[in-house]
Amino acid sequence: MLLDYLLLTLKTDREVNLGASPLSLQIQTLMQKLFENPNYVPSGGKYPLIQYKVIRGAPLIVAVNEGCDVLWQVFDMLDEINEISPWKVTEKRVIEKQAELGPIEEKVRYRFLTPWLTLKEVEIGKDIKTDVELRNSALSTILESNFLAVARNFNVAVEDNIDISLNTKDEYIIQRDTDIAGFFGSFYINFQIPQFLGLGKSVTRGFGTVKQS
Repeated sequence: MLLDYLLLTLKTDREVNLGASPLSLQIQTLMQKLFENPNYVPSGGKYPLIQYKVIRGAPLIVAVNEGCDVLWQVFDMLDEINEISPWKVTEKRVIEKQAELGPIEEKVRYRFLTPWLTLKEVEIGKDIKTDVELRNSALSTILESNFLAVARNFNVAVEDNIDISLNTKDEYIIQRDTDIAGFFGSFYINFQIPQFLGLGKSVTRGFGTVKQS
């Protein structure tokens, strides 16, 4: 399936921290207005069509389908947002194209740019912490379910098995307000997903961001 795809990357006069900002709040406000339309049916089901992230201290917003229209509205409001923001946008770059979503024949490699939220902290036993093979096997099942959920939301048929080779790092973070563990790593998979979209929990907060590499 081809999706309309829009990526907005920003440079700012200082490092930006992950969390609420005038920019992220404006995105939230515009999306709420979209959902207030009683005739609106999201093309991606429950999957967020516009996602705000902070990558290496810089804001990044990615959108698909009707989320692109919202992102263009945000783009037009950047000067206004600059006036009330603690950091200022000094440079902006836009990429607009169509991007593929769905199963493919050959595996491609992705890596997580932000923590991928998976298991509750209490569910992480000693074996998962110390046994790399066991951890990757257990988390591969979760990653597969993440991709299947994205496919279902966009009504993408998955007729063959999703083949995943996952390699997670030993270090992980705990998202304190949810007590969910976030892992880093990379994986090979026979499924295409547009650059910088998120997988797993709290995608709208920037977690689980993937990039093909």
